[in-house]
Amino acid sequence: MKIFQVIQKPQKRGAELFAIQLSEELIRLGHEVILISVFEGIEALSFSGRQINLDRPIQSRLWDWKGWKTFAEWVKKEQPDIIQANAGDTLKFTVLSRLFLGWKTPLVFRNASQMSRYFTSPLIKSYNGFLLNQVEGIASVSLNSQEDLFTFFKPRRTKLKVIPIGVNPISDKTVVDDRGNKELVHIGGFTFEKNHTELLDIFQRLLKVDSDFQLILIGDGPLKSQIEDQVKTIGLEAKVDFLGNVSQPFSHISKNAILLLPSKIEGLPAVILEAMVHHIPVIAYGVGGIPEVLKTGKTGWCISPNDSQAFMHAIQEFMTIPEEAKQKILDQAHQLVITHYTLPQVSLQFEQFYQSLLKQN
Repeated sequence: MKIFQVIQKPQKRGAELFAIQLSEELIRLGHEVILISVFEGIEALSFSGRQINLDRPIQSRLWDWKGWKTFAEWVKKEQPDIIQANAGDTLKFTVLSRLFLGWKTPLVFRNASQMSRYFTSPLIKSYNGFLLNQVEGIASVSLNSQEDLFTFFKPRRTKLKVIPIGVNPISDKTVVDDRGNKELVHIGGFTFEKNHTELLDIFQRLLKVDSDFQLILIGDGPLKSQIEDQVKTIGLEAKVDFLGNVSQPFSHISKNAILLLPSKIEGLPAVILEAMVHHIPVIAYGVGGIPEVLKTGKTGWCISPNDSQAFMHAIQEFMTIPEEAKQKILDQAHQLVITHYTLPQVSLQFEQFYQSLLKQN
């Protein structure tokens, strides 16, 4: 198959990084994959296949006839068998290009979040429901994401399938054995979904009980400066480290670290699965598809959303449980990922989904 993987722009965000990882696996399976970025971006993306940057101004996202026409010309020239839109802007871009320019290639939308949480206006909800009804297939990252989409939009003509995110089953060892302190880590973009403000509140309260904790924040994003200012305001500069975007983030943390994820909205975050591969314990709010992999006392700690007190207690509980019990949880989490969530396994599911769509068309 020849496959177009369409991403928003060159950036090291979860949706784009997974699209690249998936594309590399599909190439390994013998398919030709072309990565197409819609909007302008300055990040250099590491991808062994062909990349096409349309460099469209993001201000034109509502109406971009020139962009739709350029994309249609690439479709006509390359004749892909399948086009996958990764994230909301690419859904709109590809659907409108096809509607106005008339190309026929089957479209797949990858639904990686809880879409209902983003649309409060009935008009915008109806518009996105219309877009979703124009694609041949929707691959949702979790059962929760699929149920959320189906309940909220009720797509009628679209084939639905749950295909989780996949991670590399071969983990690089963490480079730091033990820094001598109790290390808490958050890996993710500085956006409202990731809930850094509540994370800082939990951390501040935790320090009043045990001052040995250190918080490491890995990532970048629009709210980073706001969180940096908040850290200064509450006087925690010595206790919070901002590492920015780093490649292989798990090589920058201690093997005794704990990953914290108090998110407000999630699909199924790869960072949880990556932590499990690295035998790093996870404490997270049970939003989106997280409860599908994170079971309290079995593969980590899954906390009821918004219960910051329980979240803090889970951190304290983890520090006190016997080493044997702790290791059992980490081993079970690792085995879950190796059994169900590796990139080769997930890539085969995407391949089979594409083939099923081609058969029905």
